[in-house]
Amino acid sequence: MRTLTAITFIIVTIIIISGCGQDAAPGKVKGTITLDGEPLPNASVAFCPESNSGALSSFGGTNASGQYELFYANKKTGAIPGRYKVTVHTGNADMGRAELVPAMYRSPDTTDLVCDVKKGTNTFDIQLVTPPAGSEPPQPSRNKFSKKPSPR
Repeated sequence: MRTLTAITFIIVTIIIISGCGQDAAPGKVKGTITLDGEPLPNASVAFCPESNSGALSSFGGTNASGQYELFYANKKTGAIPGRYKVTVHTGNADMGRAELVPAMYRSPDTTDLVCDVKKGTNTFDIQLVTPPAGSEPPQPSRNKFSKKPSPR
């Protein structure tokens, strides 16, 4: 009887742990990505959790019109509600595609694109701008993202 109780406890624990947070009502996330005012086709976009909240990263790709929709684990649509760093890139040396996106937007360590995904439908239009040579990159205040907080 003790063995059956122990096995039941282990199974229930595994079910609870594996289900925590990941199937919480995701927010649908979509939008359009532009670079210097033009739609950015064939780009990859990633929403990476800003903290260790247990949320999964979500990914998507743009069509010819620069439109994207996010997916996460097992091709589920959307993203778990929370705060995310956003990265975008187009390059793929294996496929002969050049990188068009400025370097600052391609890494979670350097991007200043941050968004808060909520339950329901979220539309985040991402307006990337190529900074002039030798200048500071512009702030992304024109889009629906906020600049990540600066360390104090």
